Amino acid sequence: MSPLGVVVLIVLIDLLGFSIVMPLLAPFAKQYGLSGGQIGILFAAYPMCQLLAGPILGRLSDRYGRRPVLIVSQAGTALSFVILGLSSNFTVMLIGRVLDGLSGGNILVAQAYVADVTKPENRARGMGLIGMAFGLGFVLGPIMGGLLLELPFISPAWRLHFPFVVAAIFSTLAWVLVLTRLPESLPREVEARQAARVVSWRGIAQTVALPGIGRLVLLGALVVLGFAALEGTFSLFLRERLGWEARGAAFGFAYLGFVSALIQGGLIRRLVPRFGEVPLILAGVFTLVLGFLAMTQVVSLASFLGATFLVGVGQGLASPTISGLLSRRTSPQEQGAIFGVLSAAQTLARLTNYLIANLLLEHKGPAAPFWEAAAIAAIALILALGVGRSLRRTGSSPGSVESVAAAAGSHAKVDEV
Repeated sequence: MSPLGVVVLIVLIDLLGFSIVMPLLAPFAKQYGLSGGQIGILFAAYPMCQLLAGPILGRLSDRYGRRPVLIVSQAGTALSFVILGLSSNFTVMLIGRVLDGLSGGNILVAQAYVADVTKPENRARGMGLIGMAFGLGFVLGPIMGGLLLELPFISPAWRLHFPFVVAAIFSTLAWVLVLTRLPESLPREVEARQAARVVSWRGIAQTVALPGIGRLVLLGALVVLGFAALEGTFSLFLRERLGWEARGAAFGFAYLGFVSALIQGGLIRRLVPRFGEVPLILAGVFTLVLGFLAMTQVVSLASFLGATFLVGVGQGLASPTISGLLSRRTSPQEQGAIFGVLSAAQTLARLTNYLIANLLLEHKGPAAPFWEAAAIAAIALILALGVGRSLRRTGSSPGSVESVAAAAGSHAKVDEV
């Protein structure tokens, strides 16, 4: 198996463990008498710690290599699931969630790894494969979690603990794959790695200030900001509009994940060489606008399937293509840092709109979060048009590998901070 195939497999296995656990965290904590506030803290601890650690882990991977950071972060993820699975009080659970968040650089380092091992013209395809692994993980993980709860040979006292143990096994398997099957993707030359800035917030800020990079990071964050309105309210929305309970919502998530995975894993590789990144970003964000508007009108299964299909297609087109273009406009010494910043910006976007969208649903009705998401996607569409004009002004056509690579190369020489 190629290094690209191995890293995609690692992401898939890691996401299976993550998505097995996430739907069960609240009932698991409730089993031990935790309050709603404590459960909220457990959920918030992971993204908050990931927000802080993401840029630093990305920087470290630029400086010392992708493989060492993946080894450490994957081990931290596996250990966090073990801690959670064996815990029975709030403090220990919180330690597990904090450890998972601090070591949650697996995905951003995997994205940087993909950028290292793919040619510029295949970059969006590689990011699409990572997105496909995401989609499949979020489709299969919750289903597996539900099946694990039904196993007859697990005692009732351990029924909610067992999925955490399985998640730890999946993460350990991914860690073993990193150790045994994943070669380092960065050059061995010391000089090549020393070209990356040392870890500091000033260095991160200077990286984002590189021409064109900040706009693409903002665009990626806006797409996630809009999509978070769906993620954060989907189950409640379906209960209000269609009368679906948790099982129906799980299948709804699975359908959305399947559509997105199909686009990211299958169509992106054919569409990027034909149309270029910027047209696909515009098409994806425009489709998201239509999808969110359609979600406001969902009143039946048919309208739900149609609206969710549009959202899945839009997300599947926009997200990996933004990452691919961002990678192509970044020097090899800055890939980890850029994806760390992108990950932090997207995490902050999720945290923000999970709260806002739920408040909108509670006070303004089930359609309100999707009106907000459509407005955010419209702003992202305007920004995407500006990105296209900026590329044309700098002489970089969306489909021109050489011009984009040259633009990235012009930023390769940076001072250490």
